[in-house]
Amino acid sequence: MSDSSMSRGSPPTPSPATASAAPPRPTGRAAGPRGDGPRTGGAGRVAAAPAAGSGADDGLLASLAPLLTEWLPRQRWFAGKGRPISGFTLVSATELLPCTVRDGAAGLLHLLVRAHQDSDEGAEGGAGDEADGDPGGDAGAGANADSGAGAGDGSVGRAGRATAGAERAERAALAKPSSASRARRRGAPEPADCYQLLLGVLPPNPHGAGPPPANRAARAEPGPTAANADANGAGEPVVAREAAAPPRLAHALIGRPATGPLAGALLYEALADPRQAALLLERLRLPGTLGPLRFRRAPGATIEAGLTPRPLAAEQSNSSVVYGDAYILKVFRRIAPGINPDLEVALALTRTGCRRVPPPTAWFEAAGAGAPATLGLLQPYLADCADGWQYALDQLARGADFTAAAHALGQATAEVHLALARSLPTAEIGPPQIEHLTAAMSRRLDAAAGAVPALRPFRRALRGAYADLAALGDSGRAWPAQRIHGDLHLGQALRSTRDGQWSLIDFEGEPASPLAERRRPQPVVRDIAGMLRSFDYAAAVGAGGAHGGPESAAGPREPRGWARRSRAAYCAGYAAACGHDPRAEPELLRAYETDKAVYEVLYEARHRPDWLPVPLSAIRRLAGPAARDTA
Repeated sequence: MSDSSMSRGSPPTPSPATASAAPPRPTGRAAGPRGDGPRTGGAGRVAAAPAAGSGADDGLLASLAPLLTEWLPRQRWFAGKGRPISGFTLVSATELLPCTVRDGAAGLLHLLVRAHQDSDEGAEGGAGDEADGDPGGDAGAGANADSGAGAGDGSVGRAGRATAGAERAERAALAKPSSASRARRRGAPEPADCYQLLLGVLPPNPHGAGPPPANRAARAEPGPTAANADANGAGEPVVAREAAAPPRLAHALIGRPATGPLAGALLYEALADPRQAALLLERLRLPGTLGPLRFRRAPGATIEAGLTPRPLAAEQSNSSVVYGDAYILKVFRRIAPGINPDLEVALALTRTGCRRVPPPTAWFEAAGAGAPATLGLLQPYLADCADGWQYALDQLARGADFTAAAHALGQATAEVHLALARSLPTAEIGPPQIEHLTAAMSRRLDAAAGAVPALRPFRRALRGAYADLAALGDSGRAWPAQRIHGDLHLGQALRSTRDGQWSLIDFEGEPASPLAERRRPQPVVRDIAGMLRSFDYAAAVGAGGAHGGPESAAGPREPRGWARRSRAAYCAGYAAACGHDPRAEPELLRAYETDKAVYEVLYEARHRPDWLPVPLSAIRRLAGPAARDTA
């Protein structure tokens, strides 16, 4: 997404779990001068510290390992689906709220943990195709940061997004050997993914697992009461000091460590707890440093206090929390050293005055031996917007024209590209790069055709698209390259219900790809091809009626005509804003769109065979005689 993942679309229903009290002011600490990992301090306190390399694993991580081994693979953002976890390394552990086990207070523990996984050549998808491409995922959470052929985060309700899920892993696997594979060939250990975890800590119940004695009221942190109970009438405290976890946190439970400094405490996913989520906003509102963590706020930005948090439910590669209707915080889950492109691009576009991307309000990062790693990004929440995927489906269901909206979206895309070219480094791709690019596309085609028989009759014609581009490269032709979105589709575009203006979001790129690769300049046509494929997917889903499957008899009478007109209008809008029509370079556009459609075929065949006709329709068009001359 991911993406997955975040939507600043239609305002979600307010969360029933709200905190009546103001969030706690930032407290907590990092460990003392020794960088030897967490250890028990006085009165059962966890002394949290940055770990000193792979050897920093005393009681805390050892006690958490059995719980994390079971819990992590169930998370949608976990990238190592299908491969067993062999161990963990603690990178850092920091108390955002003191974690004690004796005085009854609830705590918040921030962890950066490397998950080591055994090699498994037979595991399908490798890094992240299940985590980010679940076709049965929720439809409501929003634009995933993961690259997708259609619209984004992989839910049935957003079918274009269903293609987003495995693309990161599939592209890496089909284009070149993965870093893990290369490491295995060299006999070196596989690289371990680093994950950001936010753990809520409920201290043990001194009266056992059951409720406290009847003659002794359970003490609780301030939380919802009868006056502000949730929609179901529940008035349990958000964080109970003595009793078992409230029912509203049951879905977020991780378990109880049997040993270590948190022995007997109940651990849960902290972002599910409004009070803990509120603490994160407070940290960003009052920036500073806590151990390895740095909380930063954009110059001149102010953040309102006391906003009610509500987590978005269907996140994929990341997790997001909306605060009131003012801000949205994206918490990155898979962490790498260096600035995340989502933050880097938003900062750069803000400097140019581009209003098509929400500016950063605040962010937090982790210091390390190399460049600081971006951990989270707070931006304005565009409450008056609906994402382009949903808007397109609504227009299709009504039989309404989409060309004006597509034209405006093309203009918005061009404006963002122009601003990126002004604010970040540019480059040129010449014959060597074109040769490498087309060779990788051909490898992906061969691998996909080997797995999907329906693609084989078109293989020779599709390879011709890559050969045409390679021939231009051989003749000395070169193209400009610059920073792009890298994952553009209808789900990554938001349309204002007030004035019809478009904004683009989620510039993270493909989280499974190395950070340097995601920051590499590329031809803008990659973004354009992604959006054109998204129009095709929207038309197919709209033809299903009620946003269902692509084979239903309901829906518009001419979905292909709708897609064709939308594609043309988008390209025309792009040309109107920047003076260059992407259709003027058909070889380049056709090669990128073919590569995208080939991926879609592989994904649908593996995950949703009923949807295979959608990309195969594009394959037939791209392989046809007229494909070389039209977009």
